[in-house]
Amino acid sequence: MKKINFVLLLVILSLSLISSPVAMFAQNDEIVATVNGVAITSAQFYEVLETQYGQYALQELIQNEMIRQKAETLGVTLDEEAFAEMYDMVLAQVGGAQGLQMFLMQNNVTEETFIEQLKWNMLIGDLARSEVEVAEGEVEQFFEENRSYYDEQETVEVSHILVETEEEANEVLGLLQEGGDLVSLASDYSLDPGTASQGGYLGVIPRGYTVPEFEEVAFNLGVGEYGLAESNFGWHVITVHAINEAKAAIFAEIVDLVEKDFRGSKALDLQSYMYKLEQETDIQVEWQK
Repeated sequence: MKKINFVLLLVILSLSLISSPVAMFAQNDEIVATVNGVAITSAQFYEVLETQYGQYALQELIQNEMIRQKAETLGVTLDEEAFAEMYDMVLAQVGGAQGLQMFLMQNNVTEETFIEQLKWNMLIGDLARSEVEVAEGEVEQFFEENRSYYDEQETVEVSHILVETEEEANEVLGLLQEGGDLVSLASDYSLDPGTASQGGYLGVIPRGYTVPEFEEVAFNLGVGEYGLAESNFGWHVITVHAINEAKAAIFAEIVDLVEKDFRGSKALDLQSYMYKLEQETDIQVEWQK
């Protein structure tokens, strides 16, 4: 679908920002470029745009108006909090702000346009979910069938310092037990390039996330305690910052989230939903290229 083509989207947006029909520029002889002294006018420029991209621009405008009308009819607006969470996920997937800028540069699109694109897609998803009919009991049944997804797993918040030998591990362990600074010791000793500069911080991990040897020690330490584990990576000096016990989800407390997930599992995908809207909408195209 063309919404995924960011380069084309830029062209479309530039056309949709024109306040009057493209044909109004037919008599405009403003010079936009010269080639060896030969002028290229804005009339020529817009004629090419209209001929090559006019149909896409018109389709873009039609789709935007369909979405606007449907959102107004259903009373659906973009959830800004959900968008912020989605944007954070996108940033994480592309490698942070720097990775996003590289992605935007490679696709020749601005961050503003990218954000509008993401919001547009999310709004369509919200509309598609809102049109899913929910029978009594279906949401709770969905919850029971997917209970393991909603139950909170047992997790520990941990840091580690990775060294090569048991002797080094015991040395680092001794320094920590004597009150040594975890951040400094991780920077000086750890062989883990991903965490050494972060004080060895691994974050909150569930069971099954790390190698068994590491997990066995981490999930048996108390808060503030240290332990050693040997794995195929080397020797780990592990410390636990927090323990979160497993907790069964209570349907009544998360019913809104479960309903949203249920609707999402039944909703049409973006392309199918747009096709559905087009079939339901009275569209009369008068423009001819």
